[in-house]
Amino acid sequence: MRDINRSAELIERDAWIDWFAAAPDGVRDELGLTSTTIAGMGLLGCRAIPIIELNRAIAVGIQKSPSMTDLDAAASWLDRHTVSWAMQIAPGARTPALSDFIARAALSEAGSGWAKFVAQDAPRSRDPILEPVTVEIIDDERADEFGRAVIEGFGLPEVCQGWFAALADRPLWQCFAAIVDGEIASCGAMFVRDEVAWFGMQATRPAFRCRGFQRSIIAAQMSAAAEMGATVFTCETSHPINRADKGFTSYRNQERAGLTFSYARPNFKRTA
Repeated sequence: MRDINRSAELIERDAWIDWFAAAPDGVRDELGLTSTTIAGMGLLGCRAIPIIELNRAIAVGIQKSPSMTDLDAAASWLDRHTVSWAMQIAPGARTPALSDFIARAALSEAGSGWAKFVAQDAPRSRDPILEPVTVEIIDDERADEFGRAVIEGFGLPEVCQGWFAALADRPLWQCFAAIVDGEIASCGAMFVRDEVAWFGMQATRPAFRCRGFQRSIIAAQMSAAAEMGATVFTCETSHPINRADKGFTSYRNQERAGLTFSYARPNFKRTA
């Protein structure tokens, strides 16, 4: 695996593990949130919201090649802490041992996987901004509004608002918001460590969609990350089977913002 892709996988793992650690106790208890690492794999569990994003193994085989014992331990942990889960394995990380584990655990590829976007140095937007908008970095005063915008954008339950809001003053994080008539219309977050920046939580409230605000958010993220010394920029999103497929707005936003599609990462799940 290329060093830049390795960095992209590891920063994603670190960002998600840190976000889980940021959850207020009440949120953690209500959602059944927990996370850990085994042999460099990041493991996430959220029993109350059984979606892949919150219930998966990430950075599998990136930091080290896991043994069969490591993989069994990871699967056992996920079985205990999730309703259902996926193991995400980047193409360059799959080893014979991982292939053997996939077969033995009766895992198979589910859906079209996730697209991993990676860029070196701050890329330039490929498409013009549709509608100029002011993008601000969010502090404590508007943290709850930020959390509200994220859950409205993603359709997540109310309890998640405080979880996203907790990132506004957390070390290594910055939260961004596109402001329209004093309201947060669109948002995103950024985690930066060791010259690598991960972008996530990119959401737009339903009333403000199709106005190009996410491109402004991504541009602000890249600019801020570059000022902090980042030289690698990455994010992940759903992957279309065919580039002509309708939808996949997030995928197209990353392309328009100048990020480069690097690879598709499959989700391995148990066969029903």
